Amino acid sequence: MKRGGRLPDDQAEIAFSDVFVEQMESHTPTEQVDVLADVVGLCTDPAGKHPLSKALAGWNTLAVLSGTKRVVYRVAEIDGVGLIEVLCIGPRSANEVYDIAVGLIGSGALSDDEATQLWEALSLLDVVAESVGLDGWDYRPPPAPDGMIRAAVASGLLTEDVASLLSLDELEAAMAGGWSSTGADPIAALSAALRRARGNVTFPGDAVVYNRAKDRCGAVMPRAQARCIRVAGHPGAHRAR
Repeated sequence: MKRGGRLPDDQAEIAFSDVFVEQMESHTPTEQVDVLADVVGLCTDPAGKHPLSKALAGWNTLAVLSGTKRVVYRVAEIDGVGLIEVLCIGPRSANEVYDIAVGLIGSGALSDDEATQLWEALSLLDVVAESVGLDGWDYRPPPAPDGMIRAAVASGLLTEDVASLLSLDELEAAMAGGWSSTGADPIAALSAALRRARGNVTFPGDAVVYNRAKDRCGAVMPRAQARCIRVAGHPGAHRAR
């Protein structure tokens, strides 16, 4: 990607080698956030610092952590969808990061069996999406089975419109936690569902439901081979699940 080049709609699927995720585990939480935010920023400025040559032709580098380290990555556009593949991170001194990268390429470190989607990595590293410039609430997961949706509606816990926007595990949480001493409690049910989705993160329940009802992005992600479930027109990284 040449300087000034852009990806379609400033969006991309972002995939990490498993080695990169392991390397990130050795960084502090603050460093993890800083690095991942810079990687997400490649969606709008994919050119990075400079392209590489020889054994690393086709790859690029991104300066992170005040320039003390480099991230090695490559960018592609496949059937109109951007793809950013991140190989590794390492010190810039003595070309150490490039030696690491050459070894990983030879080992097939970004094969389908050894790649982690950005959103999975956020969960593994316990990094909140919003802290790296993403909206962690603008996705819509596959719905729960029709029978469960009808049961939740019949019990008075949720309306059909809301129940149909919840995943299976979210709806199970709603049905388990949506009761008060007087019976069905729709507010408690939705709260339980969204806690299941995002733990103890503060959430605006009505806003989440509103966003999930909007049209989806639907871009087919080249590596995940799945359609993006984020809201149409979202900024930054696509999301498969």
